[in-house]
Amino acid sequence: MSVKHGPVTLLLVAEKTDGNLILLVVEGELVPGLILEIGNTNSRYKFPIGARKFVNNWNIHGPAHHCAVGIGHIASKIKKLGELLEMEVVQIC
Repeated sequence: MSVKHGPVTLLLVAEKTDGNLILLVVEGELVPGLILEIGNTNSRYKFPIGARKFVNNWNIHGPAHHCAVGIGHIASKIKKLGELLEMEVVQIC
């Protein structure tokens, strides 16, 4: 399985130290290039803040290693969902 190249949004539900859940959101680009061929769906991403800053900012929130990938930049819709669910939304980029 592969994901269409272009704008994407990554979404992950993470648990904070106080037990509350947050929606962790990233907008980036899925770009062509080599990927690991290990049987899972893998993709190559490019983020406007660069790989190192993305990894540092993402990992601060203690995410799991699975997330959802949606086609297009839809962080604004996820923020509205967070408001409706009364959940914190953290956008990395």
